[in-house]
Amino acid sequence: MDARTRKAVAARDRAVGRVSHLTWRIGSFAAVGAVVLGAGFAHLLPTHLPHFSSNGGSGNSGSSGTSGSNSGSTNIQGPGTAPQQGSGSGSHVTSGGS
Repeated sequence: MDARTRKAVAARDRAVGRVSHLTWRIGSFAAVGAVVLGAGFAHLLPTHLPHFSSNGGSGNSGSSGTSGSNSGSTNIQGPGTAPQQGSGSGSHVTSGGS
């Protein structure tokens, strides 16, 4: 191999090395930036959610005009709990039935 070809091969190898290092730096900065942005957005999330009581007292305070009924109540149950039978008046709807 002559000197000119060796110099060209060495220059090509240096350029490939520079591009490789630049690619690694860009990837590292992108990963650090993603972590910083993720932490910033996670910091903006609320630290607590509103709590609902089991009798439906989630902010609906008797302004519907129907006293004694469960028309505006919200009953939220956790996973693995059986639905409770209500003693209030009204229709009972079941899934898949008529």
